[in-house]
Amino acid sequence: MTICVSVGATTIKEAAEAVSEAQKKGADLAEVRFDLLKEPPSDLTPLKNVSLPKMATLRSKAHGGQWAGGDKAKFNLYRRAVRAGFKLIDLEDDSPLLGSRDRELRKAELVVSHHELGEAPPEARIIEIMLLAGARGDLAKGAFVVNTVGGLHRLVQAGKLLSLTGRRFVLLGTGDLGPITRMRYRRLGSSMTYASLDPGRETAPGQVDVATLKKMENGIITGITGMPLGHSFSPALHSSAFEAAGIAGEYLKFPAHESELPQLMDLMRELDIAGLNVTIPHKESVMEHLDKIDASAEEVGAVNVIVNRKGRLIGMNTDASGLAQAFKAAGADVKERRSLIIGAGGAARACAAFLRREGADIIIANRTRSKAKEVASRFSGRDVSLDEAAGLDFDVIVNCTPLGMEGFPSQLPIDPAVFRPGQVVMDVIYNPERTPFLTEAEGRGCKTILGREMLIYQAMDAFEAWTGQRPSYEVMAEAVRKERG
Repeated sequence: MTICVSVGATTIKEAAEAVSEAQKKGADLAEVRFDLLKEPPSDLTPLKNVSLPKMATLRSKAHGGQWAGGDKAKFNLYRRAVRAGFKLIDLEDDSPLLGSRDRELRKAELVVSHHELGEAPPEARIIEIMLLAGARGDLAKGAFVVNTVGGLHRLVQAGKLLSLTGRRFVLLGTGDLGPITRMRYRRLGSSMTYASLDPGRETAPGQVDVATLKKMENGIITGITGMPLGHSFSPALHSSAFEAAGIAGEYLKFPAHESELPQLMDLMRELDIAGLNVTIPHKESVMEHLDKIDASAEEVGAVNVIVNRKGRLIGMNTDASGLAQAFKAAGADVKERRSLIIGAGGAARACAAFLRREGADIIIANRTRSKAKEVASRFSGRDVSLDEAAGLDFDVIVNCTPLGMEGFPSQLPIDPAVFRPGQVVMDVIYNPERTPFLTEAEGRGCKTILGREMLIYQAMDAFEAWTGQRPSYEVMAEAVRKERG
């Protein structure tokens, strides 16, 4: 048995119907969460008539469930469940019933479970919890909150060490990063995983529906890292591309602090994550943690795409090519044009690399002049202050700062006096679609290019690098439109 669908219902009839539906969807086992019923059932006949193997669970409130009854009531319900043909029963690792030597209960396999309601503890503590649980029953189950890359890494490392014991166990994550522990449960050493019947019918945070789990048995996992990630449209773009290409794939968010990047790279290898997009603020700092930096990223000095090739992590940059394609699609010729780049981060470097290939005259302006100087010297340009730039003439202007992005200050990155009719102006920000920067430029007669264009083209390049298939522009553009509502 590998996939256990956890069923939550309000009546025993609804529970039986849900178990039957789980069987049709290919579940190997169904967990009936009796604690979620309106009241403890006296007649389990409707469940007895469904042939799918079943587990009985009465999760207490202390462990994140709804059961508020006593141990005697739990004991009696479990006895009725075993008589009704339930193959497994779940007891929490602090339950007094673990000492019961009742013959009836011993006919079922005993799952001893632990539910941590805080972030996953150190590996040694996870292992201790699981070994103690395993010694008291037939199968140890541990559910730990993983809202951070560090917590997920601790869980995976604990799973690797537990696998060496030869014992059967189930180790899974709840919380924001929980889904990958369900999709890659075998990588954690788990003998099975828990699923929901459908999206929206989860009985625990982090659960994935049974259809997705079955689809992802040999599927591709990709995602995005950075901090913050709430504004990102990338999940919508790549999910649409997977669907259109007929590829079993999922795109997940991995918010990470810089200190967690080494752990995230380990997780890419351990959990077979095929690739990641890298966004603010890690495009440069992630480079030291990779096995190889390809020519595109070497030129820019920043990575926005990581490809996992059999455990070897390769850093690439598709931002520069995304910019080139966006300008070309807009019919904007930048060859040998006087160009201003506002900002000095990874996006600014990508823009400078693109403009240098076109022989443009590059000028960099940034709030911190020393950073502007560093980028300018790398790409044969020159640096000026923001005040100086506002008084100069340019053919092309590109904003590569986060000012105006959702979640960041909405102020303009430069004095609007820099805008003049006929200029080509682009903002690499795509959320919102029309930033204050672009609105001001349009009002002053400039031709504007939306940041979504760069987003789409760089995403197309990234998807191709991960899968070998290139998605259509239309598929990704439609995903952006839907995401905006």
